[in-house]
Amino acid sequence: MAELGNFQDEAYVAIQKKIMHIELKPGERIIKKELEQALGIGATPVREAILRLRREGLLSVLPQSGTFVSRINLEEVYQARFVRENIEKLVIAEAIPKTTTEQLSELRKIISLQEVYLNSNDYDSFFNLDEKFHKLFYVIAHKEFVWNWLQIVNLQFNRFRYLRLEVADLDWKQIFNDHSALIEAVAKKQITQAAEITGQHLHMVDADVKVAQKIHPDYFE
Repeated sequence: MAELGNFQDEAYVAIQKKIMHIELKPGERIIKKELEQALGIGATPVREAILRLRREGLLSVLPQSGTFVSRINLEEVYQARFVRENIEKLVIAEAIPKTTTEQLSELRKIISLQEVYLNSNDYDSFFNLDEKFHKLFYVIAHKEFVWNWLQIVNLQFNRFRYLRLEVADLDWKQIFNDHSALIEAVAKKQITQAAEITGQHLHMVDADVKVAQKIHPDYFE
């Protein structure tokens, strides 16, 4: 039973990653046999993973048609951004007085690597570091549980954030610049300034959605 559970978790993580990273595109039909072959995992774990992803809203079923990758729900994107913005401002405000020299150095190291990936158009690595950058503030503030909870709330928001990196008309440089400005505010213990930068950074989605919708109108509901 434990082994089956492990396979279910493995299938879930693998399929979710394909959805979040737009390898399985919004609106695309899911062929279970193809997933089983691609993942090298049996039918039962894949079926259970699909049921779990349906409960999370990443997959949907159309009667007489099959299972499809859900399109990105913009209302959920905006509401998740609202939650993330307001919580993250509080988390960063709490993290600032606790941030050590070593942690500040780690934040600088992350954005230095982001600049490398920015210049090489490696959006997988850039996105992973973006997550690492934001998560570190929750770690510093001892709010890891909040971060993990947000990953569930932010599923649609994170799908859009990843899609944003694939849209050629949207510049990654602003993300890097915002991170750089935030680090300087943290280093100077400027809590109000850090909150303003955080709000502006997360509000990028408002303008970016319009660009992404023009290029991929079928990805949104």
